Amino acid sequence: MLRSVVLWLQLSTSLLLLPVTLWADERPSDAGSQQLSPDDPLLRALQELQRDVDALRGEIRGNRPEPALMPVKPSPVPPAAMKNSMQGQSLRSPAFELSKQSKRQTPLPAVSITPAKSDHWSFQPITAPRLPPVQDAAWGRDDLDRFILARLEQAQLKPNPDADRYTLLRRVTFDLTGLPPTPSEIRAFVNDHGPLDEALARVVDRLLASPRFGERWGRHWLDVVRYADSVGRNWNAPFTYAWRYRDYVIDSFNADKPYDQFITEQLAGDLLSAEELNLRRAQITATGFLALGAMDIIEPEGESLMMDRIDEQIDVTTRALLGLTVACARCHDHKYEPVTMHDYYALAGIFYSTNTKSGQRRGNYVADDDLVLLPSADGRTTPVPGVHSMADMTRLGWREVLWTTDPNLAMAAVEGRVQDCPVRLNGEAYNRGPVPPRGDFHIAGLSGLNKIASDTSGRLELAGWITSAENPMTARVMVNRVWQHLLGRGLVETVDNFGQSGSTPTHPQLLDHLASRFRETWSVKSLIRAIVLSRTYRLSSSGQAAGLKTDGANKLYWRAHLKRLEMEAVRDALLAVSGRLSLERPQGIQVAGRGGKGRWGETRSLLEISSPYRTVYLPVLRSLLPEMYSTFDFPNPTQVKGQREVTTVAPQALFLMNSDFANRIAGDTGLLMLNEQSSHRERIQEIYLRLLGRLPDRGEIKDAEAFMAGLTGQTEIYRWSTLIQALFICGEFRTLL
Repeated sequence: MLRSVVLWLQLSTSLLLLPVTLWADERPSDAGSQQLSPDDPLLRALQELQRDVDALRGEIRGNRPEPALMPVKPSPVPPAAMKNSMQGQSLRSPAFELSKQSKRQTPLPAVSITPAKSDHWSFQPITAPRLPPVQDAAWGRDDLDRFILARLEQAQLKPNPDADRYTLLRRVTFDLTGLPPTPSEIRAFVNDHGPLDEALARVVDRLLASPRFGERWGRHWLDVVRYADSVGRNWNAPFTYAWRYRDYVIDSFNADKPYDQFITEQLAGDLLSAEELNLRRAQITATGFLALGAMDIIEPEGESLMMDRIDEQIDVTTRALLGLTVACARCHDHKYEPVTMHDYYALAGIFYSTNTKSGQRRGNYVADDDLVLLPSADGRTTPVPGVHSMADMTRLGWREVLWTTDPNLAMAAVEGRVQDCPVRLNGEAYNRGPVPPRGDFHIAGLSGLNKIASDTSGRLELAGWITSAENPMTARVMVNRVWQHLLGRGLVETVDNFGQSGSTPTHPQLLDHLASRFRETWSVKSLIRAIVLSRTYRLSSSGQAAGLKTDGANKLYWRAHLKRLEMEAVRDALLAVSGRLSLERPQGIQVAGRGGKGRWGETRSLLEISSPYRTVYLPVLRSLLPEMYSTFDFPNPTQVKGQREVTTVAPQALFLMNSDFANRIAGDTGLLMLNEQSSHRERIQEIYLRLLGRLPDRGEIKDAEAFMAGLTGQTEIYRWSTLIQALFICGEFRTLL
């Protein structure tokens, strides 16, 4: 079916000009239309599309379609390996021979890379490059600064001066915690008369130690791993225990869990050992990474649904961790990357041998028996009494939609029936070809996995390969993600794509310098600390004639990039400045419903947009996001999204002007100012400190007083809240300078 969709897109231009009957073999009878001869390639293509649609219909009805007449040739598999995996079956099946003929008739365009070797930069070993010579050796504060300065000097550009302390503190506080600095924190930093290097280091260490750090950087990771609290698609059933994985991610960033361990736990935590109970529970919970994908759970259970889930797991694993689009090889050898169908299905075999328990099951779309029971101190082996599944709801007459939180249930992945995954010709679930041994993939000449035991899935070996020193992509991808969040632009702009179709690094030596440092400890906090204490990070964002003329896009980092605050930071800042923000973590299941229609069925969040909790703790329901999310560019939670879209549209200002949420926040903030400050000038200064992280100048104070004086006949609280709301709407509130 996937190939059919591609074919449809290829033919779309012709179809717009040529009226044809798609679901029949007859040619158009209209005298004014073009006639197709029986051997016309367009007609043959349409007939093949019809066969694919018929096959799909048969699969939906529960029938297994016959093999296609001209299947795509599967990737070549070493005969010796295939002899073992197929237990003596002949490799030269009729389908395979037809595939060879088809390949000869319609050869694919040649590519410049092979599975055995690639000269593409991202597949090359990480080096520890020598520091480049620079003229102004005193400028830098970290070794990374030398790589930036060397390029600037080569381009005959000078970097901007440092940002002022107000701007710098607001920037680093939002970047590390997603919250604005408080007025007392601003005054302490601005009035610190010690060297800026030391004062900034104290601030950074305080922010890195704050629990708010994990909430900020955990949300970045949740974007990448397509986190959601519902399954999406046709029956949008809730993921009742996705929040356990979310909390695991936040806690891991706060604890500065080594990144290689963080990856290993998410791929194979259930296969690790731990004597300490809480660590063991966390390891199992981490595998929820594999269970969060969007699925069409109304499909018949079987190979089709399983292969779709596996494809989604391959996609998130390779794109999130390696920056590589391996999932493109499901139906054919990758057109751009050194990945074959053999590689894809050798990797698929690992997940084919894994039992993914997300809490969904056809006919019982919320099911506690499709979840994992975590080990507990009391040794409980059954869920606590309550409502855990649609079967439980049935006994209550479908009236109860609130789920009971079991202290030990979790979404997770565990070992399944260990077996290799046959190649699916054309990507069709029931059209089987050769059977590559699981784990037998070799990409661009990189070393392969350690030998997988016959009784294990291979997930632990996969995690070991991804985090090994021989794999150059893992560290580069993560370093680039961190750099992008802090500097506003990745050294590789396509943060989720390090392949042939992705961007090349603007500073390849700097990327390797940071990646080699990162791999020494795998500490994300240490990496972030080094970057935010660098001279490059603290530059002002103002323009300069030479820089704008030579490097208008600022690829050389002669100034700081302006960064738009994400939706979560905007909402959390609104709650913080009004005094309404709660720093508590909500406990238990915060979604209701079962995914169906009607009052008692539809999945919904129990936390509204006006709830006092940080936004990271609000449920993310696929296709049911609140208005504020879409207005402020929250990513599609079905996709790997390491870099969000940034738009400037009228609804953003209108939301801050007219929504009940913004109006209440403005009123609460105005009341806070009336209660805390005595004079007009003090209130205006406090408002600017809270909202914009700086003091107003004389002109701004004068304008604010004139603005409120013009609101004649209004109450004092109305005048102050209107001024506050005007500042909410200004670009400076939603931008890091």
